[in-house]
Amino acid sequence: MRVEVIGCYGGELAGKRSCSLLVDDEVLVDAGSFGASLSLKRLLRINHVLVSHAHCDHIKDLASLADLAIGHRKDPIRIYASDGVMGDMKRHFFNNRLWPDFFSLPSPLSPILRPVTFLPGRWFRVGHLRVSAHPVTHPVECMGFIVRGKTGSFVYSGDTGPTEVLWKAANRLSDLKLVLIETKFPNSLQMVADAAGHLTPRTLAGELEKIRCKGQVLVYHMKPDCLAELRRQVKEIGDPRLGLLRQGQVLEI
Repeated sequence: MRVEVIGCYGGELAGKRSCSLLVDDEVLVDAGSFGASLSLKRLLRINHVLVSHAHCDHIKDLASLADLAIGHRKDPIRIYASDGVMGDMKRHFFNNRLWPDFFSLPSPLSPILRPVTFLPGRWFRVGHLRVSAHPVTHPVECMGFIVRGKTGSFVYSGDTGPTEVLWKAANRLSDLKLVLIETKFPNSLQMVADAAGHLTPRTLAGELEKIRCKGQVLVYHMKPDCLAELRRQVKEIGDPRLGLLRQGQVLEI
């Protein structure tokens, strides 16, 4: 399994993109910011998109993906989300006010985006991969994902504060190679992180005690204006598994 980090930040500045991972060239995990970094040819290879939650920084490039794909492909792009997250996207984003309803265009019988809902905790197929989704701790409905290929599995936490269900599921895996865990705010913004449902290095340290993975644990969704502070505080945790995810990085699992 090849995981390409298109974007990995909790906000955007020059050269820093919101969260999108591209798995084996055809499966996106979140759609925060990928359009400006991929050619049309590569965009048209994307057949599946996993959406953790409906906050703008995780779905906004679905708008341009749908718009660009019309006229270039006949098969729909499948969008995978929980019932609640799918409902949020339809009511508040693809609602013919904020953006056209590409779940019904170019026609209701042949839309460019095909909604696929799943049951949390159950395995489902996404192309050649198997995925399970688990609720995490955020002000809106949000899912963390376990993504499994032939050579192993990885965890993508979604946006979360301290949480339990995802780690219990991850700890049951025998083939877990990598954990990607959000940590948006530095310790100096702990109150903001707690209110917004995000981790800081301080609360990350507590989550690491719950995670049995012996492979890498990489931090993502970092505020780009706080990178130096976050890097220092993550290093101070002293966990040998721990590092920061890098935009442009390619992970082989």
